[in-house]
Amino acid sequence: MRTSLVLWICLLTPRAWADGVDPERLIDRLARTAPARVAFVEARYSPLLRQPIVVSGELAYLGPTHLDRDVTAPYREHTTIRDGAVSIEREGEPSRTFALRRAPELRGLVAGFAGVFAGDSAAVKRSFAIAAKGAEDAWTLELTPLDPGTQRRLSRILVTGAAGEPRCLLVFGDRDAATVTLLGAAVLNLRPDVPLPQLLEHCRAE
Repeated sequence: MRTSLVLWICLLTPRAWADGVDPERLIDRLARTAPARVAFVEARYSPLLRQPIVVSGELAYLGPTHLDRDVTAPYREHTTIRDGAVSIEREGEPSRTFALRRAPELRGLVAGFAGVFAGDSAAVKRSFAIAAKGAEDAWTLELTPLDPGTQRRLSRILVTGAAGEPRCLLVFGDRDAATVTLLGAAVLNLRPDVPLPQLLEHCRAE
């Protein structure tokens, strides 16, 4: 669940690529001025689960160290990341707070996406190997963690999009775990037993 807290990207500026997608130029185009918000639907898969956990709500980027995730269905939960601290409040349960350093996979995500939102490809490359492919009508940005500790929990992140709009954020973990987040116009009403291949096809992800 932690790896999905900061899993979103706001709208891109439309552009064309003459010779495919350059990952650094793509990241540089992702810079947005906070605050920015987007609706999401998320499906989390794990070999320990009989069916995926599906939630929906709103994601908010409020600055490099300020991120919010509001789940509104099927339960209500508010998560904040503020300057290295994570706080989770779920309706009917005691609130939980922990240091970001206790979750190396989440720390790596925050470091990488802070650079993405800032349009700082150099910062992203300090934590991830980056690659991109496709064209304006269908592109994929891939982030692979450089830290061996993070790699044990987080194998890669894919962001897929078409034209100037990101469609999906896909996080692949260990032991076939995966989290697929549909963003904005790509949001669907997902049934609880939605198969992962169906979402990969919807996101146009390999």
